[in-house]
Amino acid sequence: MKWRMLCCLSLVWLVAAAQSKEFWATKEYKQWNDKEVKRLLENSPWAQDYTLNRTYIEALQTSPTGDTRAAERGRESNTKMGYQAQLRSALPVRQALVRQQMITEKYEQLPPQKQKEFDERAGQFLAANFAETVMAHVIYHSNVAVDDRELARYWHTQTLETIKNSTFLIGAGGQKIQPLRYTPATGAGREFQLVFPRQVNGQPIAGPNDKSLKLEFKHPRTGDQNEQRVLIEFKLDRMTMQGAAVF
Repeated sequence: MKWRMLCCLSLVWLVAAAQSKEFWATKEYKQWNDKEVKRLLENSPWAQDYTLNRTYIEALQTSPTGDTRAAERGRESNTKMGYQAQLRSALPVRQALVRQQMITEKYEQLPPQKQKEFDERAGQFLAANFAETVMAHVIYHSNVAVDDRELARYWHTQTLETIKNSTFLIGAGGQKIQPLRYTPATGAGREFQLVFPRQVNGQPIAGPNDKSLKLEFKHPRTGDQNEQRVLIEFKLDRMTMQGAAVF
């Protein structure tokens, strides 16, 4: 028993040590470089990808549709379709978005007045209050035009009422929490936002001993292929900063 406890403590220490070496824990966000920003927004504890399984995609390519869809899919030798989810209620993600904009606008070269205006906008964005909610931002993608159009058509026309019974944030003990708000992108955007409560019946959706949060939603029927469940997991122990999970 003692040996097992020592092993567990060693594992916790190793995880904490690894976290402490990550750039988001050791560098002020205004010093993050372009690659670091990209990593935090695309492949970090707060940003996870979900790629539709290959069987699903291959079936799409070969399914008869009576029009040019199958041919259009077949011309793409490396068909890809999937989702990327970011927990934007987590401060590190919002810091990465601000830093990304700083790099894009060449902040260091802006005149002082423009820097002041930028700082004011960024400050309001970073100070957003998520004490009672969790926000998930989901970007969807396909490199086949017909699938891209079908995905956009689906997500642009959804409402909270149409998605609330198939979209959940899964917290402690597998509890499925319905969203409070659903906001699709406008125009040509390929993204949507989901807002969930941070507490249910007075209890936090995740405590210090919980291992993960999961985001679940439904990928729509595409072509002749049936809908598919999407499940994206965020590991709470990897999101720990200053002793607490940040999400």
